[in-house]
Amino acid sequence: MHPKVSIIVLAYNHQDFIGKNLESIFMQDFEGNIELIICNDASTDNTDAKIRQKIADAPANFKVKYFNHPKNLGATPNFYFALKKATGEFLAFCEGDDYWTDAAKLSVQLKLMDGNPDCALTFHQVINVSTHSEYDGKIFAEIQDREFSATEIYRHWIIHTASVVMRRDVLESDAFKVTVRDPNLLYFDTILFLAASTTGKLIGISRTMSAYRRHEQGISFGHNLNKDLRHNTLDQTIGEYYKGKIKILADWQIFSRSRLGFSLAIKKRNIMTAAKFLFWILKKYKILTIYIIKKWQH
Repeated sequence: MHPKVSIIVLAYNHQDFIGKNLESIFMQDFEGNIELIICNDASTDNTDAKIRQKIADAPANFKVKYFNHPKNLGATPNFYFALKKATGEFLAFCEGDDYWTDAAKLSVQLKLMDGNPDCALTFHQVINVSTHSEYDGKIFAEIQDREFSATEIYRHWIIHTASVVMRRDVLESDAFKVTVRDPNLLYFDTILFLAASTTGKLIGISRTMSAYRRHEQGISFGHNLNKDLRHNTLDQTIGEYYKGKIKILADWQIFSRSRLGFSLAIKKRNIMTAAKFLFWILKKYKILTIYIIKKWQH
């Protein structure tokens, strides 16, 4: 019998976090069959030992699939690897340094989705956990109990991965298949959430049920010029596929990010990186000029 839901956990050097992550998953008050897929991307610390210790005590309704990669794949390839192993009707996610805070999380989201067959993805409010006071204890993004558009999702980046439950058939969508071709894309989850919008509704839940650890090792923490260049590639891929308002937003984000990146690279005397940002600026300059003029006229 196929599991009701597959939970995907990606881990890399998460020895200090993975224990709480798995405890929060195993505490779920859900009687259906659960498939837990853990992909450890060749961690160099004690993450492997921590995982093996925790999964030895997995609840009876959990079927655990643990993959300890001998070589590092990278965040996005590791995520795609995990998706291919999932067999559940629904997919849920919780990266190894994050954790769930509500034992009813799965039950709440699956009940909503079972009652709304046209809903492709649900997400909820998430709290930040950090040693930095400007983040700690604050909400990642305020979520209302309503349907959200793909444009809202992309413009404001309000869906946190640890809050998502989605239908597995999103993986069969044209949008997902076309936009995942590049294994080096940054923020692989954005691609997935937008693809879900092509198959059904995106419904938010105001209840806070997950925690997002913001720390220096996290992929989305801090400012990094090489990361910004990869982000440009992601936005370009999204804009080319979805077109319309999303393409306008993608072009604007690429242009704005590249102007800042060019300036910072020049200050650091990193000419090669500055040249890469200049390429993006020139590529988007005419499009953004037309857009800005039209906005000003209105």
